[in-house]
Amino acid sequence: MDDSEHTSGPAKGKIGRVLERARKDRGLTLEEAEQATKIRKRYLEGLEQDDYTVLPDAVYARGFLKTYANFLGLDGDGLSEKLRTRKKPRRERRLSHANPSTEFERPIINPGGVPGADKRKVPRSTIVTVVIAALVIAGLVGALYFVGLGVRSSAAGANAGANAGANAGANAGRDPARGAGGSAERLSAPVEPEAGEARESEGEPSEGASYGTLSVGVEVEGAPAWIRVRSDAETVFEEVAQPGFSRTFEARRVVGIRAGDAGAVSVEVNGQRVGALGEPGQVLDRSFTLKSAS
Repeated sequence: MDDSEHTSGPAKGKIGRVLERARKDRGLTLEEAEQATKIRKRYLEGLEQDDYTVLPDAVYARGFLKTYANFLGLDGDGLSEKLRTRKKPRRERRLSHANPSTEFERPIINPGGVPGADKRKVPRSTIVTVVIAALVIAGLVGALYFVGLGVRSSAAGANAGANAGANAGANAGRDPARGAGGSAERLSAPVEPEAGEARESEGEPSEGASYGTLSVGVEVEGAPAWIRVRSDAETVFEEVAQPGFSRTFEARRVVGIRAGDAGAVSVEVNGQRVGALGEPGQVLDRSFTLKSAS
């Protein structure tokens, strides 16, 4: 490439002429200088033409000038210092808002930030307002949290009371002898029968019943059982009978037996084998009269 293409353009100053002359004296082209110095060709052209607008900023211009001058065997430091004292390039005048005492003394961009930009100060009243609002919001959130806890506690208490009442009602509807494990059913005294039931089971025998002697034998087999025996409306036996228990009860009209474990209690009425009163663990009332024995 003809070197005349690289020397055309704006009128060249002294530094540019010195650089171009030294390069040509060495018989180098701009492309060869670019490869050797690792400086882009357009920057080298700008240095030789004293057109510093193509360079990034003044600092780079001085650095490139020093490197290029040393490569050409010139005084890089001297030329770089001479560039500092020259008129500020157009690029630096356009971008910098400061007024440095000498050219190329300060960078184009202010390290402290954009020139002329003042820090915004938040008014103190605004800070106080924000703090108060935050405290109020925190208080409301805390109050709602504790109110929610109270509501949940009340609901839990109400549910517990309802469950307890339901359990109590369910337990009341059951025979008390059906306690833990079935042993309580056999060993504890069952609830008294209703008055109407007692009158029905212990009432007078129907017409036609003979007025002899009623004999009822009671035996306990397999497991202990609570037994109560009433003869003509009078309780003659009430306790927990052990397996092997055997006893005969007599009456003129009726013998009533209440067993906590009907499956373990067998009876015999006037010599006739009746067998177990009911199922194992069953609480049962049975009444025997002369009519039923006949």
